[in-house]
Amino acid sequence: MDSTTFSIKGADVMIRQITADEIDQCMELTEVAFAVNFTEQELRERRAQIKPEQVWGYFLDDRLAAQIAVLPLQIYLNGQLFPMGGIAQVASYPEMRRQGMVGRLLARGLEAMRDSGQTISFLNPFSYSFYRKYGWEYFSEVKSYSLKLADHGKFQAAEGHIKRGNANDWEPVHRVYEAFAPRYNGMLHRDEAWWRRHVFRRKLGNMAIYYNGPGEPRGYMLYTIKDRFMGIHEMIYLDEDSRRGLWHFAGNHDSIVEGVSCSAPADDGFMFSLRNPDVKQELTAFFMVRIVDVLAFMNRFPFASGEDSVELTIRLTDEHAPWNQGTFRLSVDAEGKAIAAKLEGSESLDGEGVTCDIQAFSSMMIGYRRPSFLHEIGRLSGSGTEIEKWERILPKRTTYLTDFF
Repeated sequence: MDSTTFSIKGADVMIRQITADEIDQCMELTEVAFAVNFTEQELRERRAQIKPEQVWGYFLDDRLAAQIAVLPLQIYLNGQLFPMGGIAQVASYPEMRRQGMVGRLLARGLEAMRDSGQTISFLNPFSYSFYRKYGWEYFSEVKSYSLKLADHGKFQAAEGHIKRGNANDWEPVHRVYEAFAPRYNGMLHRDEAWWRRHVFRRKLGNMAIYYNGPGEPRGYMLYTIKDRFMGIHEMIYLDEDSRRGLWHFAGNHDSIVEGVSCSAPADDGFMFSLRNPDVKQELTAFFMVRIVDVLAFMNRFPFASGEDSVELTIRLTDEHAPWNQGTFRLSVDAEGKAIAAKLEGSESLDGEGVTCDIQAFSSMMIGYRRPSFLHEIGRLSGSGTEIEKWERILPKRTTYLTDFF
């Protein structure tokens, strides 16, 4: 087992993966850190789902004091799948906080992700400012709607039909989701286990699947109805016909439902389709991103194609992942394929290229913020010519994430 051992104030400290015999310590820490009390059934379920090799613990005198989990996941980025390390279950005992334990665990987690080929990492923060210190940056916005059905009349009907489903109907909704997900940067790739253990567990009250005229699944929604209110936890549609079909179905609940809420990507144009667009909407920051291994990431990243090859240089600062600290030069061919290399310490930019920290770089590469915007606010420095080269070479795609972990 790979581990790091040292001493602090006379206590023996070890950072390592937990063992199967220590899962109960993990559960106990989770209950205390998040002020929850699991039932016996919940404890059994959670014990069965925890994989010790994914959990890194900070041990003081052989007792678990803090922990993080690194989940092996995949995300879509410019239409391609990238291995991603999902940081979860971050916890420490209250009486042991503010001693740098989580920071050391995150640093060890970065090394583990790099060794596993996970060049990018996501996490859902309890505090954005806390994780920014360690190189993560928020990258996604979720648009939430809340409307009263009585204000909008009947929604336009579609050509197809709705079929109710349950957890055993994961395959048709999976087909819809996997056709939708590559359109956005940051969406998770889901398998059957993820649908059953995470999506349905959190979002499934009722399921409605929209089939078009030829009988193909083209949209779905997961929702609950309570106190004359419909909460749509996930609505995915592939075209205008399926959008109309799902909203027509939602509108037909007007005899038992007064209000409806749903969420959508930041670029969603749903309001424009409404007879009365005067609805409440909120835009909320959601999840953070970090490039774990800059060199490996850039050598795999699908840049925008063009007529000619492009030469780029960038100097990065990354306090918590020293392998990312330094100057990188990359050549991108006309098809968008890059060959990147890290320059030796004696080499310099000599006035070329751009400079930024790992947070700005991560935001730019995931597609959340454009190079010109980062330059405008002082987060990316360089000449106008160099900024323009990055603008041309980075594809434009909206960031979005519907999952939670």
